[in-house]
Amino acid sequence: MSHMKHFEHLKISLKAIKSATKNFSKENCIGNGGFGEVYKGEIVHSMGKSVVALKRLNRKYGQGDPEFWKEIIMLSSLKHENIIALLGYCDESDEKILVYEYASNESLDKYLLSSELTWVRRLNICIGAARGLMYLHNAIGTQQRVLHRDIKSSNILLDENWNAKISDFGLSKLGPANQEITFLVSHTVGTPGYCDPEYIETGFLTKESDVYSFGVVLFEVLSGRFCFDKYKDSNHRCLVSLARQSYEHNTLDEVIHSTIKDEISSDSLAMFTSIAYQCSMTESKDRPLMTKVVKALEDALQTHVSSYFY
Repeated sequence: MSHMKHFEHLKISLKAIKSATKNFSKENCIGNGGFGEVYKGEIVHSMGKSVVALKRLNRKYGQGDPEFWKEIIMLSSLKHENIIALLGYCDESDEKILVYEYASNESLDKYLLSSELTWVRRLNICIGAARGLMYLHNAIGTQQRVLHRDIKSSNILLDENWNAKISDFGLSKLGPANQEITFLVSHTVGTPGYCDPEYIETGFLTKESDVYSFGVVLFEVLSGRFCFDKYKDSNHRCLVSLARQSYEHNTLDEVIHSTIKDEISSDSLAMFTSIAYQCSMTESKDRPLMTKVVKALEDALQTHVSSYFY
């Protein structure tokens, strides 16, 4: 491919990767996703030597060369503390492998039910992810913004200090950033439950589509539930519908996760749920910009912390 030379400095040999992963051993496998299996290993890369996460393409999951190269092209130009860093790649012997900084606490979805995530920690994670998404939606170098298209709790990684890092750009698209409204006609992709209903219906992809998905994540963080969950009536119910109904009827106590219910200050809760509600509006024109989302979440954190000193 013509752009391969541009990324030559990121290349890592298959031999080095096999050595780091003990030839893709089961004990080095730490997960899998839409791209393929993910391995952990220590390796020399473009930034030095460190423990890394290695995503190995498995075509049976439906992704292939386009997603592989898109991830390289996107992440090589994105530099932000809340965006996962691409450290290298391997394109050798029909293997396609992406090498990232290692997030030792894995992904947010694994902790939604955990008491390890206090309200303050949950807020800080949401703020970090929101800042990363705000960065993507602003102009990146050449008057373009990134529309992620698959924002969800499993694509928000957490490092050893619980800092949030947005990952998985294989489905992302670039759009013009020098206009108030960016929309692209696109084949609908994404994860059920997180996907913008307006995008599903019209095929018009906007930055507000990511905002909707982020609103779903905010409600997951508040409730400790996944976007689709099984309730006592044995029916699968969409979390957004439940959370919005609870917000409108002032019955949020019914959805707040039990481990954080007693520690959330009322003002902080009001700020958090208000912005989550706005993000999850059915029509994109009613959703806030990510700059407003970041500010609201920061205010929710500051208000919560201040409540303990007065």
